[in-house]
Amino acid sequence: MKTQHLAGHPHPVGPRVRKKRRTPVPPRSLAVLGFTASTFLLAFWAFGRVEPHYYYTVAVRSMSESWHAFFYGAFDPAGTISVDKVPGALWLQALSVRVFGFHSWAVLLPQALAAAATVPVLYSAVRLWIGTRAGLIAGAVFALTPITVVLARVNIPDTFLVLCMVCAALATSKAIKDGRWPQLLIAAVWVGAGFQMKMTQAFLVLPALGIAYLVAAPGGFSGRLGRTAVAGALALALSSVWLVAVALTPAVNRPYADGSTHNSVWEMALLYNGFGRFSHGTAATDQVSSFLADFGGAAGPFRLFNSEVGAQVSWLLPLALVALALGLVARKDFPRERAGLLLWGTWLVTHTVLFSAAPGIHPYYTAAMTPAIAALAAYAFHINTWVGLVATGAWAVVLCIREDLVWLGIVVAVGVVVALVARLPAVAVAAVLVGPGVFTSMASGKTFDGLSSLNPVAGQGSALSGAGMAAMHGMPPDMPFPPGMGDMNMVTPNAGVLRYVKQHHSQERYVFAVPTANTAAPYLRAGYSVLPMGGFTGAAAVPSIVELQELVRSGQLRHVLIGGFHGGMGGGVSIERQEWVAKNCAPVPPVEYQGASGPSGPPGHPELLFDCRPGGAR
Repeated sequence: MKTQHLAGHPHPVGPRVRKKRRTPVPPRSLAVLGFTASTFLLAFWAFGRVEPHYYYTVAVRSMSESWHAFFYGAFDPAGTISVDKVPGALWLQALSVRVFGFHSWAVLLPQALAAAATVPVLYSAVRLWIGTRAGLIAGAVFALTPITVVLARVNIPDTFLVLCMVCAALATSKAIKDGRWPQLLIAAVWVGAGFQMKMTQAFLVLPALGIAYLVAAPGGFSGRLGRTAVAGALALALSSVWLVAVALTPAVNRPYADGSTHNSVWEMALLYNGFGRFSHGTAATDQVSSFLADFGGAAGPFRLFNSEVGAQVSWLLPLALVALALGLVARKDFPRERAGLLLWGTWLVTHTVLFSAAPGIHPYYTAAMTPAIAALAAYAFHINTWVGLVATGAWAVVLCIREDLVWLGIVVAVGVVVALVARLPAVAVAAVLVGPGVFTSMASGKTFDGLSSLNPVAGQGSALSGAGMAAMHGMPPDMPFPPGMGDMNMVTPNAGVLRYVKQHHSQERYVFAVPTANTAAPYLRAGYSVLPMGGFTGAAAVPSIVELQELVRSGQLRHVLIGGFHGGMGGGVSIERQEWVAKNCAPVPPVEYQGASGPSGPPGHPELLFDCRPGGAR
């Protein structure tokens, strides 16, 4: 190459090579990334302090060991009975265990990832509605809502449900803005995926998506109505795919469908986990509703503000409700805003009414409200409503005092006053977020043992009452449950019983049988093949008396445990099984399996072990 000399320096003659300039990352992207990472860290940094949900974790282990158990959601590795839910959320956890091995952190990892993934999706949906700043505020509110984090720390399906619902909202928002027909179908796919996570609760978002699209989407009304109907039909069809597949499988080739009394996945999904929660139904549905009532407090219009639920989700609920009311009344001439108000407002109202009226709820159910609260709280700052700020600040102070965080209440009050006097929106955002933010940060390191993970809450929470504990275990309401009863053998096995049945176990399919999946959980988690008679509530007709006789006759089962903490569950079906065992099997002398502390079980209801070997039966 020729060169020319300029000032004594040779330079090649030819075209100049320009250096590519790096495009700077927009600040909003960094903020979203920060909120996303923060959500993951809040949910996962203290995984070592969490004992995963005792019931779901057992199923995850079984499902990770067999593709047959995986597909059908088998609770035990022998495939005797399924979990009492559609297993979509557990599929993700079981895959994680298949990859990383059976560790607590491997079970919990998908939850934290799902919670974190919800942040950018929610940001995108709100940004599409009213802009970047609002999207960032919505992401921050979601990430700093206590129930978001405590739920993501435990392997309960609702975290995945929330992600699917927000994805459906984003797709619907795109369909409304641009009239893109495929986006509405994508929303239907996400609703169908949400059903696989938490069944009919995913349908609670359908009114919000449908009304928003019908009212605000471009095109004629008849066209919008037709597209909405097609999308709704698609959502229902996709929701039923797994149910249909299981229903078409011969009963002998799949686990018994727990949560049903007739081995029906339809009964499990639509009655036991659906309409049965609002009315008297089977023994199983009545038993579940009876003990749920103590977790979320009494039903009524103020349930979301009570001591059990309030601090979990309602910090910004007043701001969201004020923003919704003002938006619908004072901003009716802003059609761009109307679609989002209909979507997020219907979402919030639907869940508020349902959770307030349900006979019994877990506080973590309200996590499904957090995206709508976050979106409407962001809208409040979009329209600069200071009335809602005052109400929210006052309620935050009440929550802080209720949780013995007086100092935090003072900080919130000062922040709200400064924001009002100086009319500084940034200070207002900080003022309403400091309360739930600190509370969430504290909850991110809270210890959850095998039983508290059954009902994860931030802060102090409320212990299940004695009457509720009795109802949960099928005992009379006045049954005394003295302190110091441990985990009632739902997390820790009865060491004496386990030692005895292991010593006397030979080639039987099951090491022994126990009343309910609750009793079976610690043995199954430890890797022993145990028959969980009656499933979660004890009311499932598995095994039937005929099946129990055949298991004993064919040498698949020798020892059966009855009584104890869960022996009173299940009603007539359980009683019939236990009576057959007591009549046809030989009692093992208690001294052979009871420890020095005496029999295990509540007062007057010890665990009793029987030997059903044909040669030793009575």
